[in-house]
Amino acid sequence: MRWADSLADRSARRWLRGIAGRLDSGWRALAGDPSLWRTFDRHLAAVDDAVRCEADMVSRQEPVSRLVLLAGHAHDVWTEAEELDWRPPANPGGWTEREWTGLRLLACLRLAADEPRGPKLPADAEFARTRPVETGEQVNNRREYFR
Repeated sequence: MRWADSLADRSARRWLRGIAGRLDSGWRALAGDPSLWRTFDRHLAAVDDAVRCEADMVSRQEPVSRLVLLAGHAHDVWTEAEELDWRPPANPGGWTEREWTGLRLLACLRLAADEPRGPKLPADAEFARTRPVETGEQVNNRREYFR
């Protein structure tokens, strides 16, 4: 890994850790409310698809890691949400299936945590590491199988 790659990954990890602390109540909500998992799983697949498409379709002079792409996606979601005065729900009861922004950000964090040198999930989120991530390709394959 070249020094610029290392610097980009370190910056991505630092930014992701910064937002992770603001989303702690979301991990507690997912741990306590199984009905949120279906929506969360859709966000995992959507983020995976978005990052894969960006890696495949956006040409760059220098390639970037998947960790950097995940942080970039999360940053775009966070920035747009802040412009709309969005704030993450302060307590787990505020997290519902309609909490699009928060669940999308949690999905970014979950996927980033699985990357080499990715950020560590908070203790409240460790349960999320035991659930396998279903990629968008797997979801599409399952849909085709059941048609």
